[in-house]
Amino acid sequence: MKKTVFLLLFLGVSFQVSDYQNQTRKSEKTILSELLSDSIHFGFGSEKLWSATSADNWGFVRQSATWARGNSGIIDNLILALKNAGYFNNPTASRTDVLSNVNLSGFGSSTLTIKINTPTANVASTAYAGNKSFNHFLEIKKTGASTPSLQLFFDDPNTTLGNDGALVYYRLVDFGNPQFANVGDVITESYTGNDSIYGTKFQTYTWRNGPENSSWISKHGRVVLTEVDSGRQLCFRSVVRLSFTKLKEINPSNTTALDQLKTACGGSDQIYYVLAYMQKFDSPFLTTAKATFTTAGTKAETICGLSTSSFPGAKLSYGIFNINGYVTDQLNADQVPTNYPSPTVGGSDFMSVDEAFNRTYVAAGASISGQASLGVVKQYEETSKTYLDAFDGSAQNLTFK
Repeated sequence: MKKTVFLLLFLGVSFQVSDYQNQTRKSEKTILSELLSDSIHFGFGSEKLWSATSADNWGFVRQSATWARGNSGIIDNLILALKNAGYFNNPTASRTDVLSNVNLSGFGSSTLTIKINTPTANVASTAYAGNKSFNHFLEIKKTGASTPSLQLFFDDPNTTLGNDGALVYYRLVDFGNPQFANVGDVITESYTGNDSIYGTKFQTYTWRNGPENSSWISKHGRVVLTEVDSGRQLCFRSVVRLSFTKLKEINPSNTTALDQLKTACGGSDQIYYVLAYMQKFDSPFLTTAKATFTTAGTKAETICGLSTSSFPGAKLSYGIFNINGYVTDQLNADQVPTNYPSPTVGGSDFMSVDEAFNRTYVAAGASISGQASLGVVKQYEETSKTYLDAFDGSAQNLTFK
């Protein structure tokens, strides 16, 4: 099969922490403006998901350590800004501030609403069942806007673990980065909590209403990150929904190849990219990944279940990566070097690559063969076709509160 060029959203979020010294003589608005501005500088890039070279088949893996670390900092850095602005100097005091005309880098003039030890109840999310009540709240809204740009809910300024966790929503078009100018009304939700089965910390990112253009080609998607193996490895799982029609609009020169792939995959206009990998946090960030494409409600080991004898390019897995990016792919399990994360052997608190892949693109509540000790698929890790498609007609709680 002729390989096709896809462009995949590769959302990288980076944060910087200010020098918090010498703040005491500044006004509260000035302090908040400086601290929050440093905490909400979003960086964005795109990577090819598939093109004429094998390395580009794995665009969503490259630079993943930076991506994962940056995204994991979104909640921590916002909370740190509030801490350094003095909002938790008296940890038991209740406080509600509404600050108008605060100038934030990227946002411009904004209204900040901050509630400390003033619980917000009945907060629903895509990442957990029912509702939660959070002790603290931060909202950023552009002056004169009816829709917030960001909302953060959390329980404890010192940890996002061992309680209700922390929940954030943000609207990237509001962040002042020219690369976000055409992302439309896409809203991202991130939830952080802990799950003893998987280790100490997980974080899930879910988005809907992607514009399916060259700036953001996916319609809906979810990423599930878990720090495992006592913090030595990252488990990454993701499903992204794409459209052949939109991909042809973005890349009209590839229309013939896209039509050929669409036909080979059964004719459906929607195609889903399923990816799971394990990555070591220590340099050189050795990574073992497994991926496929599907248009059906189930996934196969090859793209759309195509025969590798007829379509040699249909086999992607296993791919391996290091600090320099792509190394090689189309490996059998026994061909993956032993110093890389194992395709087939997990540990007491982490999954193998196969186990992670098998747990991806399935419904919440599903029992996975061979994973009895892990229990059923949790709501925060659901990435099924049915789940993603439901965003077409419903916000499914992925909305500002």
